[in-house]
Amino acid sequence: MYKVMLVDDDYPVLEYLSQVIPWNELDLQLYGMYENPLEALEQAKSEMPDILITDIGMPQISGIELIRQLKALNGELCTIILSCYNDFQYAQQAVKLNVQDYVLKESITPDTIAFQLRQLCGRLDEQSENRKQRHQLEHIVNDNKAELKQKFLLGTLNNPIWHLEEWLNVIKQYGIDFDANPYMLVLYTIERHTQTKKNLNMSDDMLLYALENVMDEVLGPVKGSVSFRYSIKSGFMLIPCRLTLKENGYSLVYDTIKKVQESLNKYLRVEASFYVGDRCSQPMELKANLLKLLHTWDHRFYLPEGFIGAITKEEFTKADLFTYFLQALEEMKQLILHEDAQGLEEAAARWMSFVETERFPPEMIKEWVLKLLLDMRVKFKSLQKFQTNYSVEVLHSTMSEIEHTNQLKSWMLVHLHEMLEQMGTIFKQSKREEISKAQRYVEEHLHQKITLEEVADYLHLNSSYFSRLYKKETGLTFIEYVIQTKMNKAKELLDNTDKTVEEISYLLGYDNKRYFIQLFKNEMGVSPLAYSGAMKQGG
Repeated sequence: MYKVMLVDDDYPVLEYLSQVIPWNELDLQLYGMYENPLEALEQAKSEMPDILITDIGMPQISGIELIRQLKALNGELCTIILSCYNDFQYAQQAVKLNVQDYVLKESITPDTIAFQLRQLCGRLDEQSENRKQRHQLEHIVNDNKAELKQKFLLGTLNNPIWHLEEWLNVIKQYGIDFDANPYMLVLYTIERHTQTKKNLNMSDDMLLYALENVMDEVLGPVKGSVSFRYSIKSGFMLIPCRLTLKENGYSLVYDTIKKVQESLNKYLRVEASFYVGDRCSQPMELKANLLKLLHTWDHRFYLPEGFIGAITKEEFTKADLFTYFLQALEEMKQLILHEDAQGLEEAAARWMSFVETERFPPEMIKEWVLKLLLDMRVKFKSLQKFQTNYSVEVLHSTMSEIEHTNQLKSWMLVHLHEMLEQMGTIFKQSKREEISKAQRYVEEHLHQKITLEEVADYLHLNSSYFSRLYKKETGLTFIEYVIQTKMNKAKELLDNTDKTVEEISYLLGYDNKRYFIQLFKNEMGVSPLAYSGAMKQGG
């Protein structure tokens, strides 16, 4: 729907036009009528009309001057001039301003004005289609150029530079001239890429196109600056960096990066980080520094999102984070069993602070957290009605997107809180509070021998009544539940420790090793040793 503005110092004319023009039939919106052309001009500056119908002779400014000023703001504005004068001079000026129609008021009829407006709507439709086609063509041209630049970058990274002169000629076509400037190399990456695409409702191609448009707009005034796409969420910028008495190239580089970052955030709501490399003054330096930046990629795991600066390459610890796995697992499980949300958040923060301080390798940390969540899922799955909204495949997939410790902490808390809510739901849904208390008691006393009589006494119930009640509520006998829970714990110990079968048997309250082995085999289908051997081969 196109917007129409009426301007005439003769109010009856405005009223007449507003009534006789079939706005709805023409799919037009009358969004303003003005007797004062200066007021119309101010309104148009904040909300430009598509079509202007204006008188030509008005006291403040003429219709010709109004059109001239509005055309300076919107060259595609369509106009109709109304006049009481059959004046050739006005007609000449109107032609120069590309006015579509020049109409004497005495000859205006509803049919003639409607006919003229239909013609203008057709013209606007044609302009809109032309803009769309130009935009699509520009998109294709720019995307092809970006793909060629990406191909050149990847070729430089992955292959020797055999023909230096040819290489220099190609890179000069992209605006890089090592004879004129040394360049600062900057690696940029889009944070939370998958979520960003989802929020913006964009495909990879659309997001890349939007990102590169914004970056080119900012880099354009910085002569010699250029960006290269590396992947769907990262790339490199080369920014001139001259160091003279008059020029501080480092200030220019950081100011430019900050402008790019702010523009991406302002126009696309995209958060990006920028990792500054070294100055390059010749091709082999550029290639070496490209590879150097990529090789420090893992170290950004400990940096915040939205970072601007150099990556400090510090050695990761050679210690094994999995040494602390059972400790963390047991702590988290107990907090979830007791539905302690605050304690859970504090524990997650404490463990993440620990891995940050010790600087474990990122992949080890992610594997550790993933295993923590998966083992807890297995543990709680034995409880009645425990479910989760996330499949194992989704957990693996979303984990691969995590690139910073703060993201990992947030991601871990989301899943821990989901388990916490599920646990609360389980205990609330249970028909009898005694069942919930019995299951909690078992979880907290796995290291002891647990008997039906002992738990019934804890619940102040007759043991025979408790046995029938548990079977009715859960479908398992209480002893079956105890054995199932203890054997799952045995699996954890076999998976994550070097403890012997005898030690595990003792830790779970079994004095008789043979009896423990038989229970494990009945529950899991294989003996503890066979299970442990299969796990080691699989690892």
